[in-house]
Order: sequence, then structure tokens, then C-alpha cells
Amino acid sequence: MNTRRPWSEDDIAKLKSLAGALPVIEVAAKLHRSPAAVAAEASKLGLSLRTRPRHFARSGRNGVNVSTEDPNQRSTR
Repeated sequence: MNTRRPWSEDDIAKLKSLAGALPVIEVAAKLHRSPAAVAAEASKLGLSLRTRPRHFARSGRNGVNVSTEDPNQRSTR
């Protein structure tokens, strides 16, 4: 049965907290909605559903700084 269920404030709060943290299919399952419904509501709210690999989340791969500058040389800027 395809019936539209309005988005409650609680649903939107959950979507905002899960968006980008989990794949769309998992967000949809947690909200008991289709992935298409989740994507449409996220788009309406201006939320990104793109997830980043965990090892690139804050720093370089495996937590290593990925600066291209030599840390042993002083900057002349």
C-alpha cells in the first residue's frame, strides 16, 4: 500500500541526526520509510545524505596528517 505519511518533527529531527552518518538505506529503515522518501525530504531540508569513509573523516588515512609540506622546513611566508 502506497500512502503518504506526513513527516513529524521527531522524524525530521532523526533524519537530521542520521543524514550523512549512515547510508540512505539504513536511514530509511530506521525511519520506516522508503529510501526515495528519505532522499526527497533530505533534499527539501537541504541536507546531504553523502557519507564519508570513516578513515578520511577528520584527518588523513589512519589518522595520519596528510600535509604536503615538509614539517622539518620552516615556512618563508
